[in-house]
Amino acid sequence: MGLDERGRIFVMARDIPFRTPLSLDNQGYACVAKPEILGRMLQTLGLESRHRITKFRCEDHNIPEKVLKHTHEDPETHEYLEVKIPETGEWVEVDPTWDSRIQHPEFPKLEWNGKTGTGLAVEPVEKLSVEESREFIEKDSTKEARREYFEENREFFKELNRWLAEKRN
Repeated sequence: MGLDERGRIFVMARDIPFRTPLSLDNQGYACVAKPEILGRMLQTLGLESRHRITKFRCEDHNIPEKVLKHTHEDPETHEYLEVKIPETGEWVEVDPTWDSRIQHPEFPKLEWNGKTGTGLAVEPVEKLSVEESREFIEKDSTKEARREYFEENREFFKELNRWLAEKRN
C-alpha cells in the first residue's frame, strides 16, 4: 500500500465531476457521495477513515448572485473524510469534493500525497467534532430529512450545477 497508490485513488474520486443531486432518485457526486466512494476505495488498501462535517457559507466562496439568489441553507454543511495514516497514527483531512476541471479560485484543486492532509474544499465557519459529525450524519441521512433538504434547495442546486459546468475547462 504505497503512497502513490493512495494518491491515485484520491485522484480517481476527486475527478468524478461534482454534481449535486436534485432529488432522492437522482444520483449526484457531491460532498456526501465522493467521500463515501473514496472511503470505500481506501478501505481496500486497509486504510481507516471516518466522515466529518463542517459548516460553511456559500457566500464566502465567490459564487455568483444568479446562484445565491435561490433558497439555500446558511450555513450549509459539508462532508469530508479523515483518514488515519498508518505510518504516524494521525488522522488527516482528505477532501475529494471539487473535480480538477473546475476553474475557479475559490474551488481549489486539492492534491493528496497519501500522508498529509489535503485541506478542505470549503472555508469552515465551524467544524463538528467526530461525535457531533456522526450524530449529524445519522440524523441527516434519513429518507425524510434528505427528501426535505432536496426539495427546499432544488433550485439552488440546479443553478449551482449549471454554473459549475460552465467553470469546467
